[in-house]
Amino acid sequence: MTIDRIVETRGKDPPLRPNNYSGVRSPNLLAKWPMIGLFMFLFGGLGFGALFYNLLTQGPLLQWDKLLATTLPAIGLQNPAILKPIMDAGYYIGGWGVIILGVLFGFYFIVKRYWQELAMVAIGMGGETLLFESLSNLIGRARPTTQIWIILKIPGFPSGHTMAAVTFFGLLAYLLAPKVHSAFGKGFVVAVAILVMLFIGFTRIFTAAHYLTDVLAGYAMGIAWFGVVYTLVERYFINRKVRHAKKE
Repeated sequence: MTIDRIVETRGKDPPLRPNNYSGVRSPNLLAKWPMIGLFMFLFGGLGFGALFYNLLTQGPLLQWDKLLATTLPAIGLQNPAILKPIMDAGYYIGGWGVIILGVLFGFYFIVKRYWQELAMVAIGMGGETLLFESLSNLIGRARPTTQIWIILKIPGFPSGHTMAAVTFFGLLAYLLAPKVHSAFGKGFVVAVAILVMLFIGFTRIFTAAHYLTDVLAGYAMGIAWFGVVYTLVERYFINRKVRHAKKE
């Protein structure tokens, strides 16, 4: 999309990159349809609010929290040789895996001078970390006493691993799926991202590192954060490009 084309579209919706652009670039779908981001924000925010209310009022979901936090770790301790490395993988993928991949993609975006995509990674992941630290310390819910293998003492509501998984692996699927030409390929990319998110969440529950509602709250807040931050970043860069074109 040339600057001349941007100028021609004054007064219209900001132009979007076509799907055949080179490199790992944002498709700008959220900028084109910001209602998607708004829906994600409302859906995730309301979901988190409902789970937090359930926690405050000692609602019915806490019964599932206690049941799973007791039965699943007991199963794990019966078969540690098989299950421990698999469950530990969820911890490391959702922690160091996200950090390492985020740094690698950030370096790639710097080299390619893809500033919008760099902002999406930096603001998305940095903001998610600050949001998790703020919410978890403010709410201060203790983790299950039945934790096995990797033991954590910091507050556990919401789950930081699942928030990070949605924020980062969701973004990867958003960036990579448009690069795949076939519908099967696009579906495969999205399915892999979803499976990774679900796997991370399951391992956190299985090892009693989190209660079920911790993990669900992490998913909900991750969806809300994804919707609002990536939509705003895309809109900012497109509007910035339009303003720059008008000055030419």
